[in-house]
Amino acid sequence: MCFPHKIPHWCFPLTWIALLFQLGSCSLPTPTPNPTQVPTPHTFRFQNPMQCVKNEFYNLNLFDCVPCNEAGDGDGGLGKLQPDKFSCKCPIGHLTIYERGKTWPTCDEICTPDRSDNCSTVWLPQPRPSRACSYRYLNSTSVIASQLPVHPVISGIILTKTNPSSGEGDCQTCEMGHNFRYQDFCVASTLLRPYLHYNSFWQATSNSRPDSGAPTHFGDLKFVAFFCLTLRNDTACQQLANLCVLSHYSLEKHSPCSAFLLTQVSDVVMKYAHSGEQVRALQPFLFYKKGRTTKDLLSKTLQLAEKRQLRLFSTTFSLDGRLKRWGAFGLEMVNLCQRPAPTLRLALPKQESEVSCQLSLERLIDLAIQQANDEFLTVYLNFSSNWHFLLHQLPVLIETLSPENQRSQLEEWQLVKRFQMISALPRDNRLHQTLPRYEDGHKLQMYHSLHYVEDLELHYTLDKDQPDRVGLPLIRLRYRHIELGSGNFSSSQLYPFRLRVSYEQIKRGWDWLILEMALPLLLLLAFVAAVFRLQNLRRRRKADLCQMSSLMEFLLQLAGNAAYALLVTALLLLLVQASSSRLLKILLYPACLLQLLFLGVQLWRSSQLELFLIDWERPRSSCEGQRLNLDSSSLCSSVRTFVAESSVSAWRVLFTANAWIRLSVSQKYSTLGQVFVLIAGYHFLNRFSHGDLGLQCGLIVAVYLLTYILQILGHRLFVTNPLQKFIDLCSLANISLFSLTEPGFGYYIHGRSPHGFADTDMSSMILQLQRTQTMCGRRGLLMDSDKQAYIILPPRNLHIYLERLLLPFQRSLTGSLSQTLLYQKDIVPSIDGQMERTSIAYASVNRFFCAFIDHAIKDMDYIIKEKSILEQLLNCEIENYITENKGTFYIDDSYSFSRVLLLGNHVHIFVLELLLLLSLFLITSSLLIAGAAVCVFNMLLRYVFRLWVRRNVSRKTLIDERFLL
Repeated sequence: MCFPHKIPHWCFPLTWIALLFQLGSCSLPTPTPNPTQVPTPHTFRFQNPMQCVKNEFYNLNLFDCVPCNEAGDGDGGLGKLQPDKFSCKCPIGHLTIYERGKTWPTCDEICTPDRSDNCSTVWLPQPRPSRACSYRYLNSTSVIASQLPVHPVISGIILTKTNPSSGEGDCQTCEMGHNFRYQDFCVASTLLRPYLHYNSFWQATSNSRPDSGAPTHFGDLKFVAFFCLTLRNDTACQQLANLCVLSHYSLEKHSPCSAFLLTQVSDVVMKYAHSGEQVRALQPFLFYKKGRTTKDLLSKTLQLAEKRQLRLFSTTFSLDGRLKRWGAFGLEMVNLCQRPAPTLRLALPKQESEVSCQLSLERLIDLAIQQANDEFLTVYLNFSSNWHFLLHQLPVLIETLSPENQRSQLEEWQLVKRFQMISALPRDNRLHQTLPRYEDGHKLQMYHSLHYVEDLELHYTLDKDQPDRVGLPLIRLRYRHIELGSGNFSSSQLYPFRLRVSYEQIKRGWDWLILEMALPLLLLLAFVAAVFRLQNLRRRRKADLCQMSSLMEFLLQLAGNAAYALLVTALLLLLVQASSSRLLKILLYPACLLQLLFLGVQLWRSSQLELFLIDWERPRSSCEGQRLNLDSSSLCSSVRTFVAESSVSAWRVLFTANAWIRLSVSQKYSTLGQVFVLIAGYHFLNRFSHGDLGLQCGLIVAVYLLTYILQILGHRLFVTNPLQKFIDLCSLANISLFSLTEPGFGYYIHGRSPHGFADTDMSSMILQLQRTQTMCGRRGLLMDSDKQAYIILPPRNLHIYLERLLLPFQRSLTGSLSQTLLYQKDIVPSIDGQMERTSIAYASVNRFFCAFIDHAIKDMDYIIKEKSILEQLLNCEIENYITENKGTFYIDDSYSFSRVLLLGNHVHIFVLELLLLLSLFLITSSLLIAGAAVCVFNMLLRYVFRLWVRRNVSRKTLIDERFLL
């Protein structure tokens, strides 16, 4: 063993790792793993075989002791399986039955004629003790059941010590007409039928050589596959893995590697599947998965078990799958030169880290004879994690395996875990005349070809900031193939060999800092902001936190915030020039979808707000009729229960409603102008990017963002504020706007004219405007203020009272429709009645809001106050005085009601356009197509939003849609 006495157990169980923050690794094996549950194929906890108790076997793939009883749990052989060092077997006097789909066999006791007890399991004739058996027999249980009184028999494959076709305990014969002989087994030919396709690989490797009759290691491939895949024999699986290495990791369909590729690489290799092979995680572990997994694997850093040097551990298996050696690994074991190999001390000087030499062909042949295709290595790194010592398999990159392994893209590499230093293909000397053994040329006639490692490099990285951590070492191999069949070779011919240890001191770059530090912090900030926003909305909606609507709202806010986090991460990568096309796609595509979802729901909600236009106008005549309890002292004539001939003009309301619709689709910037400037600037500056995708994307972002900022500044400096213009229009029309986005939150624009009326002729209107210039503080809700915009938290009873006022009108809509369908002759009276009920409902709502604003309702009132700086920054209401009968009006100097318009969502729209622009550019590589798509998207957005707002205004203000633009 390789472990020093001062650390008797340097590999202990790894503590549980949080899965949400683990990248590119799987869960570690438990102390007693079930072989049917495959742990991580990279990291293992080493347990000394001497620690295995009586009923445990040692799993060479997991380096752990596993109980045989647990291995047989759920099988018929529970409690009967006995450990056999590296596996479990049935005890003497029992049949072994292999059932399909089960990992371990079932053991059934064999009844003998001399048994005195009542035995009712299986009866088979036993061989005579004096005779030594030559075969063990494998056959289907259905065949045996038809020939012998077997009771009960489980469906599967049965292993017997006697020939089931003989009734006298025969164990010497194996009839070749219906069976195959393999070692000391007599296997029924029907069992091997699913594995006969492996013969095609053996024939292909044999026919490719002139001396096709030469002995080959692939002739028994179908037997090895059968014992491994069907009987789950671990030794056979180790042999199958060695044959895969010996085939130089052949990717052919019927190669020894097909089963490993099927279960260990990815789902894409389902083409390697065969009807006779079970799709399960096959052990031992030979392959690493391609793609992101490879990059994460090679970029991870591990805590060294011992500072200043690498501690490596290796296992060596023979070709037949048996363990030859395990223990400490040194580079002398892979050194073909007769010079000292480099040590495993960290940061070796360059002159001490490499050894190279020229090997004669005779030396290579001697090494091939010595190893005899019988040494297959797997190397592990001893590292520590959470104060526990573990083994990590070292990845092996064979550069000559495929063209992708010679490229610099780590995601395309196919890494493996087992290798051999030299392999030789024997020659069939029975067909050729050979020289005597004492001749120098005899060795040249022994092999058809040689395959040896001409360059072996052990490469790792050192972190400057953490010298006790090392990057996972990578073994790079380059093989040389020597064909000896031509005969033009000399035993003194020289071939190169080099063994080196290289390292690279790295410092975490900007990409690591952004992806590992900035992105998690941004996502955490997005999560906190979503929680804060949910709490604020919950108070406005007066909803319970545990409701499904609250969860959906949280997910919506989180989606929008996460989109911003991903965009900022992508922009930071572009800023430091640490981005790649794949990384940008991973960040931008999800961000675009999340922002589209968030903005779509946000604009739809904004368009469906509760909207009421309060008309303060009164007829120019005196008050008529008796005043009701909702009349205020200032507008007795504005409260009417029906439409009379002396009513004021309705055009002011229609004009205000249409102005609101136009304002809703106004924008602070022109998307068409931005795209035009972007395309022009891109074509002018693109020559400086030299075709680099990161620089091109950075150029697009810079030009688009700069154009957006300039447009926003120009709109603010040179264009009159459209929000203030709409407020002035409301004052001129003597109409206020009351809106609710939530039952407990909304906006109010006080448009009451300081002159008391607005329905007048042109000369009077001009005179009013002249008087307004000399007035001070007459347009505001307060007498000494001109503040007209407010954020409102109405009393809790307001929404309930409002629904009661609109209930008769809503009933009249459904009632008039059914009445019209039943009585066609009463269409005109029905329409007149509906119009009258609409007018009554409008007058009731108008009366209610006028009284509420004028503080004329005793049990429903409000106060006016200013928001604190913190409340303005966080867009929340910390201190409010909301009760059932009292609300709060906050003075809104920042025109927050723009949040229900496109003007207030211009940042969200710009972000979505930028994400869409970059995403389409990455897909099409054409800025013209991406820019045109962004323009079309903006036009479609404005059209759909205008349609939503128009329908909502008609439905909420009781204005016929035909009067709206």
